Amino acid sequence: MSGASVSFADYAHNSTSSDHSRPPHLFSFANSEDCTDSDRPLSSFVSTERLSKCDVIGKEFSSIEHAEEFYFAYAKGIGFSGRRDIKRVNSKGNVTIRRWVCSKEGKRCKKFLNKSDRKRIAKPLTRVSCKAAFRIGFNHAKGVWVAREWIDTHNHALVPPIQVQFLRSCRNVSDADYATASVLYHFGMKPSRIHELMAERSGGYEHVGFIRNDLGNRLYSGRRQQIVETDSETMLSMLRRKQDTDTGFYYQYTLDSENRLSDIFWCDSGMRANFHYFGDVLTFDSTYKTNAYNKPLVLFVGVNHHMRSTLFGFALLSSETEDKYIWLLRTFISAMDGKLPVSVVTDGDKAIRNAIRTVLPDVSHRLCCWHLERNATTNISNPSFTSAFKDVMLDYMTEDEFQLKWDEMVARFNLNNNEWISKLYTYRHMWAETFLRHKFFGGLRSNQRCESMNAYLNQYVGGKMMLFEFVMEMDLLIARQRYKEAEDDHLSCHTCPVLVTHFHQHYEKQAASVYTRRVFNRVLEELHEDGLLYISNIMSDIGRRVYDIKKFRAENRSWRVIFHESDSRVVCTCNLMQTLGIPCSHCFAVIKAENLSEIPMCMILPRWTKDAKSPKIDLQNSCGNPSLSEAVRVGSLTIACRNLIHFAAKSIDGYNDVIEVIRELTLRAQDALATDGIPGHSTKTTHGGDVIKDPLLVKSKGSSKSTFAKKQRVCGVCHQPGHTKRKCPQVGRANGKNDNDNASFNTDFISENTMNMTAAASLNFSPHEDGISRGTVDFVWSALNKFDGQFNSGLSFP
Repeated sequence: MSGASVSFADYAHNSTSSDHSRPPHLFSFANSEDCTDSDRPLSSFVSTERLSKCDVIGKEFSSIEHAEEFYFAYAKGIGFSGRRDIKRVNSKGNVTIRRWVCSKEGKRCKKFLNKSDRKRIAKPLTRVSCKAAFRIGFNHAKGVWVAREWIDTHNHALVPPIQVQFLRSCRNVSDADYATASVLYHFGMKPSRIHELMAERSGGYEHVGFIRNDLGNRLYSGRRQQIVETDSETMLSMLRRKQDTDTGFYYQYTLDSENRLSDIFWCDSGMRANFHYFGDVLTFDSTYKTNAYNKPLVLFVGVNHHMRSTLFGFALLSSETEDKYIWLLRTFISAMDGKLPVSVVTDGDKAIRNAIRTVLPDVSHRLCCWHLERNATTNISNPSFTSAFKDVMLDYMTEDEFQLKWDEMVARFNLNNNEWISKLYTYRHMWAETFLRHKFFGGLRSNQRCESMNAYLNQYVGGKMMLFEFVMEMDLLIARQRYKEAEDDHLSCHTCPVLVTHFHQHYEKQAASVYTRRVFNRVLEELHEDGLLYISNIMSDIGRRVYDIKKFRAENRSWRVIFHESDSRVVCTCNLMQTLGIPCSHCFAVIKAENLSEIPMCMILPRWTKDAKSPKIDLQNSCGNPSLSEAVRVGSLTIACRNLIHFAAKSIDGYNDVIEVIRELTLRAQDALATDGIPGHSTKTTHGGDVIKDPLLVKSKGSSKSTFAKKQRVCGVCHQPGHTKRKCPQVGRANGKNDNDNASFNTDFISENTMNMTAAASLNFSPHEDGISRGTVDFVWSALNKFDGQFNSGLSFP
């Protein structure tokens, strides 16, 4: 028998074709001993044609992989799943024999079938002692693998073509599919959605080549392969690489007594630069369920010159104690080269308040108004009180007016002895606008900027995310934020707003050229408000003039504005300039009265201008991530091929030409990759010393409770545990006499019903099978009860 070398390319096309239908028989017959087709090459057989022993025995394969591809491709075409079986090696460790069998070969061990302490449902049986097999041996003389055994007899039904997609040996997530899926997964798409997308692109689920679980397992395996030693070491290795590419990158971490990662903080040069420009206002808050260890995530957030949120740093903590927050704040200040914020906005957490009092004693600390409003709703449970408290908290008034309104509110709702109200009043200097108006907060009254960022993060992070993946997701958040800032810069610097006020040639034009667009829109509101103001009184003093400003049809309110002649500085009692950093409408009324042609430069806060971040800092490499380079290349190739795909799909000839070119380019790329090797980067630890272990699961305030105290069921009559009202002893004692009196009646009732049910059974009909309605059944039962004696006398239905 002559042998012919076989490569997978000869039958790869046939093995994947779905245009042929398999013969109708589901069981194979004994192998034919007729060897008339022994010289026939395997590539001449169609994918669904059965091969006899003479067709295969003696055929040669260049490698074990090619033989396995052949057998699995044949199994896919015929309708069964193959699996690896025996592998023999010689004394030198070289494989000499390789065997594959049908996946239904053998049987499950009896001890697994007769388990009495089974905790979950047993997996379905799949093995039925099928004898189908394929074996090859190595020919040392020729240096090839030769087919030695071929059994194609199956004792089970073969799978129809529509179900071949579920056979294990026919499912494989290729490297190309994995590369595409990993990019989509990295950007927040779930494996199930990725699988649906690939099914749509492939022309149906049957053409994808794998099921959803295969894709999920491959993605998880890819994630695990990136971890060389521990998740913590991999994360720290990524941060070290970032520090190599970004000299301004900063990170700091602590270890516990078991050498596990405890707390960690990191930020890049771009965040540190932003804090230099916009670090006068700071807010931070913790969020939960963002990683596999349930470590609370702390985001440091500020307000940039576009009045948008900007990130200053990230932190993962092991607990939310005062000591941890003290370490975090000191680390944050160290990362920012000792620069301190002017004001801080947080929620009412006691540990955070104490930490700020320790590390930042001189900053203005404001409590989040949103949390206070929610607490008012929880503690008082009166919508009218919540509305009144909100007015007292957010409206600007004098201290005397505040005290008067507070006393009226407490008396109105009868809360003089309420403990929460008394405690809230003690901290009024931390939440009432009356006591905070003269301090700069950049428009922040709550930490909702942190909350909104947390809401965005929840789309991409979850409780199963590992630490090194979490760092990559934070890089995406930074990139998205910087993209939005660049968009705002373009809008502010290269477009001009339409000037609409009566100051369009003076104040409005100057504001449009100096401020960023969002800040300009806020200043525009004050210019519009100026039209309703008038000066009620003017007093001159040495070097200054004092103006009393009133509003049209609101004469009960007035504001005092002082104009300083030396530097044209304008100060208003509404303190909008001090708390927000832009001139108020009262200031514009005085500037107009002083006949100034433009806004004094001392009234323009540099942090709100277009040049707030001058000199410019190159942030191109500040968030560089070497691990994304392959993903970037995949995306670039996809974009480059869009037009090619569009035009090639228009005609059959164009499609065939492009497919041929793609095959040639694919082979060239494979050869180049085999020659040059796969580029990559090592994630091994480089710091020396012991390996840092992964952290334990953290029980934070936001974590879900894993164990619950089961509520014991009690009786509805005596309210005692251990029984229900149907078995309550009290009910039994109360009804004891009635039970004895009705004993004979109960006996007769039971006998009568037993007789009726026996008679009904003799009818031998099923309402569902015979199409009998429920009403008919009820009628028959009533007839049985009514004419019981007639049934006993032998009456029966025909």
